[in-house]
Amino acid sequence: MASNCTQISAATALVQLLAEHPHLPEASWSIGSVMAELRGFVHADSLEGLHAYQDVLGGDVHAANSYEHLGRTMRRHVLDTVWRDVPVEVVVAVPVGAEAVAA
Repeated sequence: MASNCTQISAATALVQLLAEHPHLPEASWSIGSVMAELRGFVHADSLEGLHAYQDVLGGDVHAANSYEHLGRTMRRHVLDTVWRDVPVEVVVAVPVGAEAVAA
């Protein structure tokens, strides 16, 4: 039977993040099954939620791909960082017309 140590370390890091920073916006999270990594999707209509995570976690935000959704052009913005030795990617998708410049 395989060890779940990588998932346990990522899960522990997520629990610590949410417990220590309950003010962070709501997000959906997944944990990598091969590597200890966290992926979050912020449920927001602006970059403010992603910047809240950046304020806590550090790291860099960059604009990623654009796509059409329900007749609107959306753009993904991604925060890449590390929290408690676990790689973290946090994403928000916002309408292109509503986005601020990702820095």
